[in-house]
Amino acid sequence: MQLRYVVAASSLALALPLASVSAQTTTPSVQSTTPDPAKWSFSLGVDPTAFDLHPPAPGINARMVANLTRSWQSGNSRWARHISLMVGTDAPRVEQPIVPPLFAPPCNCASHVMRRYAGLTAGASYDVFHVSRFTPYLTGGTGMYYSAYWRRPENFAPIPSEYHLYKDGGFAQSKISLGVNAGLGLKIRLGSHELFIEQMLHEFGINSPGLGVYPLNIGIRF
Repeated sequence: MQLRYVVAASSLALALPLASVSAQTTTPSVQSTTPDPAKWSFSLGVDPTAFDLHPPAPGINARMVANLTRSWQSGNSRWARHISLMVGTDAPRVEQPIVPPLFAPPCNCASHVMRRYAGLTAGASYDVFHVSRFTPYLTGGTGMYYSAYWRRPENFAPIPSEYHLYKDGGFAQSKISLGVNAGLGLKIRLGSHELFIEQMLHEFGINSPGLGVYPLNIGIRF
């Protein structure tokens, strides 16, 4: 997790300052002065670090996300700016007593667990090179992230001092934080559209690395 945090922070530090001046520093004979129309992209992803179809407990471990992005890229520039909305959830699962709870008070009982999250981010991407229809790229950004955790124990009676934690029979916790993201991907041009696949790293807390999602996304830009 520490390595992922370092990669994300370093990519962000390099990408954002260069993106702001890229249009002015490109040679006029190469750079078109007319920006391309803004484009939308949509993608779906699964976090390969949190995926298991046969876990010890009932259910499956799967972390899924959906992304909607608006991007701008001028002429022949390799740089692009983007604003992105990400929403995601973990598949509902059951944690057995041998698994310590992540955020809730301890309970010697099985618990139904759910996690949801969202992010609104802005950043830049850089096209490394072009080979026929294929273009590998790097991307990075920063933004606000929301995460929520819900846990409902089975056959558990909390002590009076824990009643305020287990409202409606469950423990819930949510958080909004400033985070960073980075990734690499490959674009494939098909006519006026682009297919892409990318591996993203989203760290939800700059000061608390290790809390985030790391989806492998597949999508289309149109």
